[in-house]
Amino acid sequence: MPGPVSLVALGVSLVVFTADRVPTFDLKASCSSVAKLGLSVSQTPDACIKDEEEAKRELKEKWNTYPAADRDRCVKTTEIGGTPSYVEILVCLQIAQDVKKLKEPVQ
Repeated sequence: MPGPVSLVALGVSLVVFTADRVPTFDLKASCSSVAKLGLSVSQTPDACIKDEEEAKRELKEKWNTYPAADRDRCVKTTEIGGTPSYVEILVCLQIAQDVKKLKEPVQ
């Protein structure tokens, strides 16, 4: 059985690995499930996929500009509930960025 230090080191490396790259989601499945649940009355599955692809492109461009802890938290949050979303990750990261700006002292 590995010791506690080994498990902590393993856990830290998993968190860093998770936050190192934009995750891969099945957009057809995610957008279809949202449509079936009636969560978006005004958006078709095709429009959903287009929005998700655009968000993924932006995430890939800016991924390393966001702190690893924020990336990890936002990815984990969007995976809750079974319909992961690039748009949700992007919005989460943008909100985290805005909150940090609000906390900066005014000069």
